[in-house]
Amino acid sequence: MNMLHAARLCAIFGLGELIAEPQVVTGGVLHRMWYLPTTQGTFAVKQLNPAIMCKPAICEACRLTEQVAHAMVAQGLPAVAALYAEGCPMQEIEDATFMVYPWIDGKILLPGPVEPDLARQIGTILGRVHALNLEVPGLALPIKEPFFDDDWDMLTFHAADMDIPWAYQMRAALPRLLEWSKMCAETSAVLHRTLVVSHRDLGQKHVIWRDAHTPMIIDWEAAGLINPTVELLSVALSWSGQTTGVPREESFAAVMEGYISAGGKVQETGIDALHGLIEIWLGWLLFNMRRSLGETTASEDERQLGIRETTSILAILRSITTHAGTWAAWLDKWR
Repeated sequence: MNMLHAARLCAIFGLGELIAEPQVVTGGVLHRMWYLPTTQGTFAVKQLNPAIMCKPAICEACRLTEQVAHAMVAQGLPAVAALYAEGCPMQEIEDATFMVYPWIDGKILLPGPVEPDLARQIGTILGRVHALNLEVPGLALPIKEPFFDDDWDMLTFHAADMDIPWAYQMRAALPRLLEWSKMCAETSAVLHRTLVVSHRDLGQKHVIWRDAHTPMIIDWEAAGLINPTVELLSVALSWSGQTTGVPREESFAAVMEGYISAGGKVQETGIDALHGLIEIWLGWLLFNMRRSLGETTASEDERQLGIRETTSILAILRSITTHAGTWAAWLDKWR
């Protein structure tokens, strides 16, 4: 974002005058974030990834996810929603697309196990979100696209040709990828029978803590329909530290306590929910493998990010399948 972009955004959204140059904020995985100080306050500006914006109907999808965020705010949930200008949350300036949010002072926790009190608060918020049974006309059902054996085979083959660092590691894991894909296909139909509108990516990176008792949920761009038990399991594992190592059972239980206390209900078996979680991670793995190969981006930085994410996600998938019995039992205690 340059000064022209910043000045135009100030004019379009009525943000006052710039008082300093916008500054890049670290941490965005898909998009670039900026800190924008003006005479009327400070704002967070999201510069949307051009590769994402090329997707069909992406503008309508963004509008719907922001509608979800605004509905959560209206229901008293601690959600941060985008500002609107001319009836739209997105503004295109030259060849770039932007969204503007209120700036939230606070801290984002690193991945890893959190204290039970914080985990309980997240579980309570998730329970309240699911209890709303929100209806958003036009929100698409989750796409149940199967993972084809040939896709995994060809991606690992092309990666080896291009000397991608993860190529041989993924090639060696190909039998597991095929096994996981088949497993997900068998449970997908069952899990799609029960869906709620929710955030769908409620990890530590998407919560700003103003203080120890005031979490604010950001980045609703992935919002949509999801099986509530699958999301609950994902959140409980994330906040108990599963993405960085062995999860802490006490933190997992605290998420569950908060969820149940807010009216949430565990509707699926632990093992089915784990299969649903594996399906989500496989989708993210496929995206990052393609990003590594440059299929979805022309940016070298994006490619390198895809390479790092691919290796990390494979480790997460192996962890889930290794500990599936234990973690499924943790969830089943609350049925």
